[in-house]
Amino acid sequence: MSKPTRRQGSAVYYARRVIPKELQSAYGRREMWKSLGTTDFEQAKPLERLQQIAWDEEFVAAKAKLTPTPDKPASPRRAMTPAERAEWERQQFEWERENEAYWAENDPYPDYEDLTPEEQRIRDAVEAARERWEKDQREERELVRQERLAEVVAQKASAPAPMPPRGTPLSAVVDRWAANQTNRKTIDRMKKVVEWFEDDMGRIPVEEIEPETVDSWVEKLLKRTSARNARTKLSNFKALLRVAWLKARLIPSNPASGVTIDIKADPEEEVQPFDLPALKAIFASPVYTNDERPEAGAGEAAYWLPLLALYTGARLNEVGQLRPADVLKIPYLDQDGAEQEAWCIRIVADKKDGLTLKNAWSARRVPIHPDLIALGFLKFVDAAREAGQARIFPALRPDKYGNVTANWSKWFGRYLRGTIKVKDERMRFHSFRHAFKDYAREAEIPEDVNDAFTGHRGQAVARRYGSSLAYPLRPMVVAMAKYRVTGLTLPAPPPAYREREAA
Repeated sequence: MSKPTRRQGSAVYYARRVIPKELQSAYGRREMWKSLGTTDFEQAKPLERLQQIAWDEEFVAAKAKLTPTPDKPASPRRAMTPAERAEWERQQFEWERENEAYWAENDPYPDYEDLTPEEQRIRDAVEAARERWEKDQREERELVRQERLAEVVAQKASAPAPMPPRGTPLSAVVDRWAANQTNRKTIDRMKKVVEWFEDDMGRIPVEEIEPETVDSWVEKLLKRTSARNARTKLSNFKALLRVAWLKARLIPSNPASGVTIDIKADPEEEVQPFDLPALKAIFASPVYTNDERPEAGAGEAAYWLPLLALYTGARLNEVGQLRPADVLKIPYLDQDGAEQEAWCIRIVADKKDGLTLKNAWSARRVPIHPDLIALGFLKFVDAAREAGQARIFPALRPDKYGNVTANWSKWFGRYLRGTIKVKDERMRFHSFRHAFKDYAREAEIPEDVNDAFTGHRGQAVARRYGSSLAYPLRPMVVAMAKYRVTGLTLPAPPPAYREREAA
């Protein structure tokens, strides 16, 4: 992977790039240099990566200009020699390896909202460049595939019979495991883990993987990526080998069972709850004071999602995927045995409607706080119900894995840093959930009720029985009435739900 470098006699870091051979004559030189304007290496790294992406785009455009026009048809493509094909494959392998190494170091599968602004900008730019690069490479890959196919056909008659495989490839175990999986993102992650293992250790059949093999791989992982990302990959690898052991019966035991990676928590990287100044800034932003609705904020989602998170403790995706039917009245008995009703938000998984949860304990219902009702949330849901909407926030655009709030999370991260000016990068959307837990404790809400609100299982042995969804509603209603965000003045309701001023 490229990295910032200094030119002789200069303290400033530069980006450097060798110009593709077919373009060197057009540029009149062999390589490009670009000052990054900084003498700090850590600051230079993301700038260098962005400059490399800019050069990628520039070279693609330059190559397009060299493409023969229709009145000057291109000559038939000459088949690659074995040496040329080997070099092409080596270059492609190196690019893919660098790309995987970069994403492993900068994105060990965190949510977008948990990235720093600089990491978000880099991810956006690299994703766009990667998509353009892959599109540009499809034709070249297909030509190489056709050449290989022609060679196979030509050599088939004289080629010796192939050797039988030594054992079961890990890809076959992945296929066996994936047969019971429905989450595409989870399947893609497991395939990446296998790619990393085979990249480091070779294509070892599962029957030949020993504890020493796993130990050796862990050593290479820790040199290649962060300890946290290495531990995640090792955990997935253990799960895959468990399938080979217990389900497929390919191995007598799990060779990775005793291998661990210990990491120390870094307080500087842990998510922090929004403090009062941050909350005041959020709810004094143009969304709440000027009724602005940025396009990427998905209409009314920009207004309601932060409020719902602050007053329910729910995760972003849990409130983003809500349906009108998930806001309902639920009966309960008060302390005198009289029947009462409470408006609640029901948070559940529903495969048919594409609703997902982090785990089974996350299924729950949360009484709706009076402040949300005063702001018009029930009226907002009624309007969605009357319009026949499938979701309360239909403008949310899901990502390729079907996560309805993934793109909105990117917008909120940019809005939080750029417009609201909350600069502490440990504060993200998830900080609403942390703030809810803290304000619930400040209101002296019992910890088990606090956990029932947020779908936490709790550490006490007694709390491991039952479920959040079946937790008694009465103590939750009583506790929610006590919940306060001390010192925060609520914003005005959305325009549609404001009472007309007295004449």
